[in-house]
Amino acid sequence: MSDLRLGYPFRAVIILAVVLALAVLFQVLPAGREVAWVVATGVVLVALAAVVLRTLQRNRAREQSAHVLAALGATTADLPVSLRTRMPLVLVTGDSLVQLFNRAGDEERLTHVGDGAIWLRVDNPRDLPRVAVAVKQWRDGRAPDGVVLSIAPALHAGEDVLTQALRLARQAVSDASRMLGTRLPGYIAIYQRLTATPAAAAAAAGLRWYGVSSTTRLADAHRFEAVMQAAEAQVHQTGGDPVSAARAAALASVIGWTQRVVIGPLTGRLQPATPWALFGMGWIDCGPASDPRSPWARDVRARSGIMPPPMAASPVPWPMPQPLIESMPRRLWVSPRLAALAHAIALLACAGALAIWGSAKNNQALLAHIGADLGRFSMIPAAHDTARRDALQALVADRDQIDHYARLGVPARLSFGMYRGAPLMPVLNDAIASYETPPPPPAVVTLDSMSLFDSGRAQLKPGSNRAVIGALEMIKAHPDKRILVAGYTDNVGNADGNLRLSMARAGAVRDWLVEASGIPVTQFAIQGYGDTRPIAGNDTDAGRAKNRRVEITLVPDAPKEVPLGGAQKEAPKGGATGA
Repeated sequence: MSDLRLGYPFRAVIILAVVLALAVLFQVLPAGREVAWVVATGVVLVALAAVVLRTLQRNRAREQSAHVLAALGATTADLPVSLRTRMPLVLVTGDSLVQLFNRAGDEERLTHVGDGAIWLRVDNPRDLPRVAVAVKQWRDGRAPDGVVLSIAPALHAGEDVLTQALRLARQAVSDASRMLGTRLPGYIAIYQRLTATPAAAAAAAGLRWYGVSSTTRLADAHRFEAVMQAAEAQVHQTGGDPVSAARAAALASVIGWTQRVVIGPLTGRLQPATPWALFGMGWIDCGPASDPRSPWARDVRARSGIMPPPMAASPVPWPMPQPLIESMPRRLWVSPRLAALAHAIALLACAGALAIWGSAKNNQALLAHIGADLGRFSMIPAAHDTARRDALQALVADRDQIDHYARLGVPARLSFGMYRGAPLMPVLNDAIASYETPPPPPAVVTLDSMSLFDSGRAQLKPGSNRAVIGALEMIKAHPDKRILVAGYTDNVGNADGNLRLSMARAGAVRDWLVEASGIPVTQFAIQGYGDTRPIAGNDTDAGRAKNRRVEITLVPDAPKEVPLGGAQKEAPKGGATGA
């Protein structure tokens, strides 16, 4: 066991997969932070579970198969490591394993190294899955090359017992294939005495296997005809020797019995386990003692009425079925490190493809966002400057973001060859440059009340329209603006009277402007402030003259702030005044 290799770096591949998944998830994919954290937690938990489960399975298989691996190491100690990795290794289970493996007196052996294969004994078919996994680890990631099922019909009390054993072996092979991730080619070796020739003499004459082996699955029974023809040819070669003739007849009988009793439970599709793919099957005139109670002897008597004579057991060791595996299908073996490298490349390719897709989606979102900002800016009329400035700020932020990418580099979520923001820079600059600051609102037109009204009165004096012409021109130049007409007085006289007088004078100016300009009265607002907002001191004649005034102002956004014409009740004309 000291020369075991590192095997497949499962943990390293899992860690690489997790790192790539988290990097793509957080850096590229268009997912919200909450969703990303939920998915990341799930990925990490699944990875931890996979590592823990794989570690437990490997440790359990190694512990349970420690004696088998120790025997393998001892038996193959003289073989180079590369040879024991590439030399076919076959698991042998079923009947008479002691007679097959014990080749040195009473020594219990679990392994045997033959001329063309390493044979590993598995006494209980249920142990096939764990032994197969342990062997794969021992062979640096290469699974066993096949499973031989040894069947000695004379050892079974009846066909029902044999059928149950065959189903058990089939299920074990199916479980082992599933755990290994590859199929295990099957080989059937029938050990049955076919002639009554003394066993020692038969062994001295040389035991011969009759069977068929192929690199493809045995799909039909026509291939067994060649086996019987070979036995008949041997009879002709020996000049009709009675022993050869008896062996040929018995061989034909046992082949038919095998087809009816053995092949069905192993390959039939009515069984729950996966059908076992058989690549070789052979029979040999060797086996345990046979008497009329064996299943095959009873089958011969039932079909031909002839009772096979009792036959003694063959001397041990019995030959391994080496001829059956000579046509073993060769599987391409890839070292675990090379497989891990291929898996790592596949993971990188998947992560790259996912990153490219995520980057494309992010670039689509970026283009859609900037396009929406450009469309909103272009749709806002120049008169709505406040909204237009807000849209302009959004364009400036977009332009600054694109400029930041150009200077410092595109982030991963927009890169991978998918970035399309650079062509938007001239478009954004043109849109930003197209913004024109609106002209400042016109200055307030201030009219001297004494040039418009007589002292204490709110009726325009004849000829006073010349003083209002300037205000009228300003109003006509901005027909979309609302107009506020406000009246003011000095502090001479009663404050309430001054307030009513200022309101009445504002109304009089408003009425003249409506008539002269044709602008609807609803676009005007009037306000009287009396003596509450002086612009000079009221202690001198000059100061009081400045405070007696009418101001006309354009109000851009006045509907909710300034009462319009008719909304404010006008003060009655006349009353005590401060001029």
